[in-house]
Amino acid sequence: MNIILSGVGGNGVVLTTRIIAEAAVMEGINVRVGEVHGLAMRGGTVVSHLRLGHDAKGVLIPQRMGDMMLSFEPLEAIRQLKLLKRGAKVIINNDPYIGVDAHLGLSRYPDICRVLEQIQETQDLVDVPATHLAVEAGGVVMTNVVMLGTLSASRELPIRREVLLEAIKSRVPPHTIDKNIVAFELGEKAFQEWESSRACQVKQ
Repeated sequence: MNIILSGVGGNGVVLTTRIIAEAAVMEGINVRVGEVHGLAMRGGTVVSHLRLGHDAKGVLIPQRMGDMMLSFEPLEAIRQLKLLKRGAKVIINNDPYIGVDAHLGLSRYPDICRVLEQIQETQDLVDVPATHLAVEAGGVVMTNVVMLGTLSASRELPIRREVLLEAIKSRVPPHTIDKNIVAFELGEKAFQEWESSRACQVKQ
């Protein structure tokens, strides 16, 4: 299984990659982690390649070979679509990161609805308000754990829920474990609500 993780510096892309990789090892799954590309400073593009299974060759995922993407920022998802197969699952945080240039009026962040529509034209999109849910759980820093909860609930990842939670607990500060579990559960709930709303649309 080939997974792309994309976002900007400060989103938790690197930590999330390590959590999934650790959980996979705990499950006895072969793991290959590609280099993180871009600038890991706050606001800079960050991309990780995560390959699970014995059939993975090399650490970088070739273009059009990605099975799914976990993206912490909508525009960064657009930038990495070239790595995905058509119809791949894309789980995205629909809360955009508005950079300094946009705040200063030097650039303009595109309409978020149009960004999501563009992704949905070719991919199986799941979008959740992960940043807002993280704040609800106790802090924006847990946005990545909300996303992991959504990923787990999607049943796309060949890793059991309890193993993923163990990996999270081993990576976050001990005093934040309870809040991170809440964040994970909010991510699961977000996927369930998204799935329910899609089922209603199909019936109509």
